Amino acid sequence: MWCELYRKRELLLNLVKRDIKARYKATVLGFFWSVGKPLFIMLILWILFSQIVRIPLRDKHLPFALHLLCGVLPWMYLSTALIEAMYSVTINAELVKKARLPLEVFPVSAILSNLVHFVLALLVLFVFIFAFRSRLTPWILLLPVVIILQTFFILGMGLILSALFVFYRDLASILEVVLTGWFYLTPIIYPMYLAQEKLVEMHKEWVFTLLMLNPMTPIIILYRWVLLAADFSQPELNKYLLLFYVCMALIISLLLYLIGRLVFRHYSRRFADEL
Repeated sequence: MWCELYRKRELLLNLVKRDIKARYKATVLGFFWSVGKPLFIMLILWILFSQIVRIPLRDKHLPFALHLLCGVLPWMYLSTALIEAMYSVTINAELVKKARLPLEVFPVSAILSNLVHFVLALLVLFVFIFAFRSRLTPWILLLPVVIILQTFFILGMGLILSALFVFYRDLASILEVVLTGWFYLTPIIYPMYLAQEKLVEMHKEWVFTLLMLNPMTPIIILYRWVLLAADFSQPELNKYLLLFYVCMALIISLLLYLIGRLVFRHYSRRFADEL
């Protein structure tokens, strides 16, 4: 797969450019829409869970808005990339039928174009960090690693969704429902230590384990750690426990990628006939 994509790297790059231009075509605000939607969601959540229903943070100096943004931006990257990857083969039906090329290029280009939007949105997040906290920490050097881990996770799911959607169009409605529930099962609004404390009090540690096995949980915590944590004095989660579940997220991502390649290869032989 990767050798074929490398040989077709110019095509891949052109598809990424096309997707980026298509998103901003005929729009007045252009790039603003890459950050406008996450900022709007952050504002609503900030009003609800900071001003009305207060969620306490261990770090009293950490603005709740930054806590939210560090979760909302990666989540928007995940959800938008998965949706566009799912549609990527069907919306390129003419190319699939006529051109001889590695069909993986379509979901990969959809994911990479969203990665570009995500990186641009992170630049805006840095402005907020400097405005509220005025400095970054050495942990910021791990940010590319976290982004790569999340992108790898999205890639596996994107390959599966893009292949299955060609044959099962109900998948779009299913994904919409799954993403809604998945959002609340991921510590985007609440800090993970709060969920851990509540579940331990209820003697439901197994629920905490299930929440942590959601790959987006350690990934979101990692984003907050590298972007906001000045030290380990008030961690959102024990660092050794976090490291364990990061490794689990990597293993799950690898399995999803391998399954995704097999599923995509199996179904791609019939794409042209189905489309």
